[in-house]
Amino acid sequence: MHLTNHSFAFTVGAVLAFAVHVDLPVLDLAVVGWILMLVALASTLLEVVGRRTRTRAPGTGSGPQPGPARTSTAARVSPSVAPWDTRAFHAVARPAGES
Repeated sequence: MHLTNHSFAFTVGAVLAFAVHVDLPVLDLAVVGWILMLVALASTLLEVVGRRTRTRAPGTGSGPQPGPARTSTAARVSPSVAPWDTRAFHAVARPAGES
């Protein structure tokens, strides 16, 4: 279920628990409403915890990953600087033998 479904189930449970006053001989709607609210809260907590653990993927364990391949000096593109970026760009001279 998604968080929208949890909130809908909680809302339906709250309506049944607090707003509906119908006496049925075999079913107490207030109890059904409380059960729906508790299930919605528990499933929301499980969903949030599950999302936190899913977004943090573990590393492959093979050490640091190699960076992108370097291109020649002529093919390099100067980095774009956004107007809100206040950091200055300083070019770094590379050694002559490095490719």
